[in-house]
Amino acid sequence: MLDEELNETAVKAKAIAEIVEIALNNLMKVDLSREEALAGILSQIAIQVDKKDLEFALDLNKKYHKSFLENVKK
Repeated sequence: MLDEELNETAVKAKAIAEIVEIALNNLMKVDLSREEALAGILSQIAIQVDKKDLEFALDLNKKYHKSFLENVKK
């Protein structure tokens, strides 16, 4: 049961990451930089989610942003 839940969560997380990447690519086609596109998406998310979700996102950023940057450079 737990394995199924973890797999479902992983599938959903991968789908979200892929959808965000598609959105970024489309925004960059209208001459936004990747950073501008990310900031625009983040701004809309910040407006639409509860504060607790933003705080959770900030915790994730603190834990994983450095690792993300290291993997992007490879």
